Amino acid sequence: MNIHPISCGTLRVDALEMYNNLPLERIREYYHIDRDGSLRISLNALLISNNKRNILIDPGCADFLPARLQESYGLENPLGLEETIREKGIEPDQITDVLITHLHFDHGSGAFIRVPGCIKKRFQHARYWVSRTHYSYASRPDPKEEGSFFRTFLDYLDQIHWIEDWDLEWLQFLYFHGHTKEMVIPVIHTDKRKIYFASDLVPMELFLEPEVNSGYDLDPDLAAREKRSFLDELDGNSELFLFHEPLRNRVYYP
Repeated sequence: MNIHPISCGTLRVDALEMYNNLPLERIREYYHIDRDGSLRISLNALLISNNKRNILIDPGCADFLPARLQESYGLENPLGLEETIREKGIEPDQITDVLITHLHFDHGSGAFIRVPGCIKKRFQHARYWVSRTHYSYASRPDPKEEGSFFRTFLDYLDQIHWIEDWDLEWLQFLYFHGHTKEMVIPVIHTDKRKIYFASDLVPMELFLEPEVNSGYDLDPDLAAREKRSFLDELDGNSELFLFHEPLRNRVYYP
């Protein structure tokens, strides 16, 4: 099994909102903050390859999102998703599965392209997997996060595959509700260790600190409790893959 980080570009967020009013001096211990208080974070997808499957997890942002979103978040992906995948020795049409941990636009809208008259799958031979319960929630979400979803893109799929029905010996799923309801954390079992694709449960390294949560969470207090419980239960041979971390996308914990 080969595990490949895939860069899907970067976006810009308000540092204080990202870290729920953590003092700027504390955030600056880890990251550069611009004069306007913004912080540039990464979109780190993960590609898992073996002799049967090429599974892409959370392929970032679509390149056709509304101009207001692109400008507001300063979306950048200079190389492009297809070219980044080819750098790993895999052609985009060899992707067999696209797994989306939750339906916020920065995590999975990049799995789609726009052509005249409609939106299409970016990976034509892949099955697209989402949580059935999260999909149902995203149809009528809490108003706090209503503008963050791209659920309607999935209406263009011939078939949606439900993560709850996926059965692989080496891949399991955990569910969390503080960032958004029924967010999925994939757990990849390898010969050496467990790799957790931490999505927005632990999006960046500073979130490993117990007291740190995010203003972008649906329920910041619940997200913090879930994170602490998750980290407390990890064994000494765990690796976390950090979706938004701009400096290093993997950390070993504890």
